[in-house]
Amino acid sequence: MKYKIIGLLKSPVSGMLIFLSAILCFSLTASFGQNGEKGTSDGFAVAAVSAAADIINDELTTCPVTTVTTTTTTVTTTVTSTTTTSPYEVLQPDRYAGTSANSEFYQDRLAVAGDSLALGFSYYGFVPKMHSIAGDSVSMWNLDYFTFDHGNGELGMVDSIAEVSPRLLYISVGMNDVNLNYPETYVKRYREVIEEIIERVPGINIVVAGITPVCSYCKVVKNSIIREYNSALENMVKDMDMPQVVYFDTYSVVCDKEQNLREDYTSGDGMHIYIPCYNDILTALFDFLDTTDFRKRLGG
Repeated sequence: MKYKIIGLLKSPVSGMLIFLSAILCFSLTASFGQNGEKGTSDGFAVAAVSAAADIINDELTTCPVTTVTTTTTTVTTTVTSTTTTSPYEVLQPDRYAGTSANSEFYQDRLAVAGDSLALGFSYYGFVPKMHSIAGDSVSMWNLDYFTFDHGNGELGMVDSIAEVSPRLLYISVGMNDVNLNYPETYVKRYREVIEEIIERVPGINIVVAGITPVCSYCKVVKNSIIREYNSALENMVKDMDMPQVVYFDTYSVVCDKEQNLREDYTSGDGMHIYIPCYNDILTALFDFLDTTDFRKRLGG
């Protein structure tokens, strides 16, 4: 009986019924206290509580408890991101070029290293300054004497390329070599530089650009010598036989029928090139890259 009463008190409804029953018992007990024995009143009180408990049990049986179930839905959001090798890998230039479906994809990732001809890509806005590792008078024979500053101090060319860590690198070096070097020595050093770059940035993809020609009136260098150097460059890339290194025949893109630099491409001295020429070089480069697996290698 003791545990039955305690159980009933856990319910507010049951507690109220017991309270009412207690009042009734008190009244009746008081009445019995006047006319009868104490044992009789105690027995009546117990009987009253027992009867109340039976009534409550019957009520709970006929009125089942309603259970409320709360369902929590978890929403999972998947974020897809492109893996990059550095914060500088993808940067928009000031000026876009090219008409292929993937031109913008390539140009946003394009970094350029080399001499003053390579520097023009940045100077005219085709690559951002962070993507330019080029300078005046750079050549393979004097490469170790030049440094470049991208915000972390003066670094050599290979160190600067490693700092930027591009996955698409266009190298144009050679105009300053053709009169002060030999093709064999030139490509030997060129290959060492490429191998060092790949060792420092394993995921890089390199375009070795042919040296551009000069106009017919330019007497600084002969185009026949430039073509000889370009032939050595192309053979070097073939000999390396690496899918991440390709040769791009820039010479053929910008020359006229006589194998000289088109005069509408020069900036005025017959050697350095101007905006339309850079635009057309990039257009041809991006069309060429579409024939390779470079887009896939770049994550596109």
